[in-house]
Amino acid sequence: MKTATLVSVVIPVYNGESFIAEAIDSVLAQAHRPLEVIVVDDGSTDGTAAVVAAFGDKVRYQWQDNGGPAAARNTGTTLARADVIGFLDADDLFDRHKLALQLSRLETSPRVEIVLGFRQYYMLEPGDGRERRFSRHLEPMMSLQLGCGLFRAEVLSKVGPFHDALRISDDWDWFMRAREMGVRILIHRDVVLHQRLHAANITRQRELGQRETLRLVRESLARRRKDGHHGSLPPLSSFLEDAEP
Repeated sequence: MKTATLVSVVIPVYNGESFIAEAIDSVLAQAHRPLEVIVVDDGSTDGTAAVVAAFGDKVRYQWQDNGGPAAARNTGTTLARADVIGFLDADDLFDRHKLALQLSRLETSPRVEIVLGFRQYYMLEPGDGRERRFSRHLEPMMSLQLGCGLFRAEVLSKVGPFHDALRISDDWDWFMRAREMGVRILIHRDVVLHQRLHAANITRQRELGQRETLRLVRESLARRRKDGHHGSLPPLSSFLEDAEP
């Protein structure tokens, strides 16, 4: 009988006591086993550690001095024991079918190095604070977002670590480097990540994010020119599993 694939899920967190339990629950709710959940606490000063401790040995917990999300992801990747790794931000949720959908694609397509699904935004509704409610916002979308993916450990080593000098868009930078290297990506249309938007999360820093995106595009172009590759990167749509040949 074939041994089931161990999957490691890395969750970086900084002062995430309000959301981290739900994020962990969404990983533990996956039907797939064996499963390793690694929470890297990036120097939290709130009650995050106590919330994670309540999960007992279901979760591996690692505290470190604050270095930003990229540094926390790098720590988690180093700790991961699996050949397949996923990532989840502390305020987001995995869809309950995520691992089943994406592992099956990795197993049936051995040359594929990354499987990406779609994400769905959820917006925090106004309220009196006694009950937190999120509602669906916009349509599901394709995105270079780590939480949308499942990665073979080898590809994380091949592309290299996340740039820990970046406090935002480190995932986008990593994907740009992966695409420049011709990493094999498969994108499917199923929603695998529920991304929750609220006043405190870093993804709402739109102006900063736009500036970083432009800078990272320029850096990618400079790298390609240095290597003698002047053409554009293939569009994400070309990686869709139902794309026209």
